Amino acid sequence: MSDFSDDWLALRAPADSAARADALVAGLAGLALPADGVLAVTDLGCGTGANLRHLAPLLAAQGFARQRWTCLDHDPALLARLPARTAEWARGRGLGCAEVRAGLRPGAELELGAPAGAGWSADVRTARRDLGDLNGLRLPAGGLVTASALLDLVSAPWLDALLARAWATGSALLFVLSYDGRCELEPDLADDAQVIDLVNRHQRTDKGFGPALGPTAAATAAARCRTLGYQVETAPSDWDIGAEAPELQRALLRGWRDAAAAIAGPDLPAARLDAWLDARLAAVAAGASRLLIGHVDLLALSPAAAEHPAG
Repeated sequence: MSDFSDDWLALRAPADSAARADALVAGLAGLALPADGVLAVTDLGCGTGANLRHLAPLLAAQGFARQRWTCLDHDPALLARLPARTAEWARGRGLGCAEVRAGLRPGAELELGAPAGAGWSADVRTARRDLGDLNGLRLPAGGLVTASALLDLVSAPWLDALLARAWATGSALLFVLSYDGRCELEPDLADDAQVIDLVNRHQRTDKGFGPALGPTAAATAAARCRTLGYQVETAPSDWDIGAEAPELQRALLRGWRDAAAAIAGPDLPAARLDAWLDARLAAVAAGASRLLIGHVDLLALSPAAAEHPAG
């Protein structure tokens, strides 16, 4: 699977939060809750918990006052940071956060929320899981399966297998921040289009799940969800990164240079790629750089789940 460092996840978090199409969450208000009144959520590739922290209050606002999250990732170092990051986030918003099992490690459990204050709560369990292998993956019956910045890394067979499991269990789907290949760079440089084309081709290489869907991921997922019978809604969640985020710009540009170099032929040698990167970094340093990077959020509801109001 692709590596995502803690530093990179923290660096991109503000751009992710600003870009997400949060209006889609309102579509989940029709989910029917089980008898215990708890919305079960499985977060695939959770990292340090950014998706949990963003979505839990939004779900509460849609009437899901009791939530039970299962946060899965293959990286134990990221999972180990989720409890502390989430506790810090909760305290900063005046929420309670009691750690049920001691130790910042995979398997830690948290309780978020303060019934007397926030009016909602979420039980959170983390577990280490290689998502490249879906055998034995349990999805919440009638609950929610969510992931952030994951779909563009997975293969078509992997996606089909996940969607089939989700449909069989009646799970709703919310996949956010899937890269769709659109990039607009300011100022415009001669080699921009060629570099981005190479980056998009690199996105289709194996990221641990087989040949990746890359920029076609969101459109492929939407089409296959509709074929199964899901009601699907999509919305753009583009990153718009300007002078306020120079470190994120620099990290992206260096990553693009490396991705392009990995598959570039003689038409775009390393020296030319380095010159492109130097010019782009100079624009960042001058406060003149802006990157618009296309992403898509996707909500999919089974017709039966959409017929019932939340409890």
